[in-house]
Amino acid sequence: MILKQTAAGVLLLTMMVTGAACSSAPKNTGTSPSPSASAAASPQATAETQDAVNMKGYIGARIAQEKVGFLFGEAKSKDDKFILNPIAADSKEKAVKFLSTYFDAAMADKLAAHYLTEQEADGAIVTNPTSFFPTNLLDTTKADVTFDKANTADQVKFTTKDGATYTTKKVSDKFVISDVAKK
Repeated sequence: MILKQTAAGVLLLTMMVTGAACSSAPKNTGTSPSPSASAAASPQATAETQDAVNMKGYIGARIAQEKVGFLFGEAKSKDDKFILNPIAADSKEKAVKFLSTYFDAAMADKLAAHYLTEQEADGAIVTNPTSFFPTNLLDTTKADVTFDKANTADQVKFTTKDGATYTTKKVSDKFVISDVAKK
């Protein structure tokens, strides 16, 4: 019994010492500069590479296309027609507002004009089931696209293997789709 208590005590003490050692902040030995000193000495160390910016543009386009599917191609009426997803919007204005988070204003209007019909079913707007996009980006990977060599930190353009070109631009520190074209 005493042996079990002693073993348990030693185990508990070992865990407490290990936990304290792991959770304490590392001490600055003065041999390496602090991260802020390194950043001040080398401003390019914090700058993103164009490859990283390209990926942000590509991922932004994929997310935008996923949101279009959610808004226009996920909800169905009782008679199996696609309808505007009532979770996100119940009018053209609300649909455009939702889309403006992922597309610039002109593209959001184009998408609403393409998908929203004059018909209603179950009190919701019936949507056009035909995709606006020439390529489903959700079925692609980075290897399936070619990035434009003229891309900048604020604009990323890429072309899919089947010739669809997507242009994204940076708005409020994230990328939104500003144009989609098929060659």
